[in-house]
Amino acid sequence: MKRLINLYVDICLLRAAPQDLPVASVLVTLTLLLNLLTGTVVIVGHFNSVVPALLAQLMDLALLALLVRLALNYQRREGRFTQAVSALFGCGVLINLVAMPLQLMIGDDPRVSPLGGLGVLFYVVLVIWGMVVVAHILRHTFEVRFGNGMLLSIGYFMLINWLVQLIFPRSS
Repeated sequence: MKRLINLYVDICLLRAAPQDLPVASVLVTLTLLLNLLTGTVVIVGHFNSVVPALLAQLMDLALLALLVRLALNYQRREGRFTQAVSALFGCGVLINLVAMPLQLMIGDDPRVSPLGGLGVLFYVVLVIWGMVVVAHILRHTFEVRFGNGMLLSIGYFMLINWLVQLIFPRSS
């Protein structure tokens, strides 16, 4: 288990690739469930309720898996799906775990303390790093240049944020 966690950390640090992970559907299920849990905790404050946060997180993970599946089927590389989504979901868990203390640092109003402003800065850096990690995984999964992986990552980030705002309008 420690080796597996270290492998996910290495992928997040761009030192390993999704193909370094074992091909195991149980790993996909485990990382999916952990990502669903940690991602919901990270975004629940945005929605002020657990149910829409859980549904938004589920939609994010399902759409990501669907798009990866469709793209791999199009490229006739279906065998890469398990490792790709396991890498995406598992690295997402690690990013979510780093985001949690940052959210505590930010608090309800980041303007009331210098730590809040610093927390916002770190959170923005973490979001950007998360997109870099997704780009890294997609680069290896689809055998494209890193820049193309980054375009895919940014495009997905914009798409899922638009869909979440459209389907789950923010409550005041």
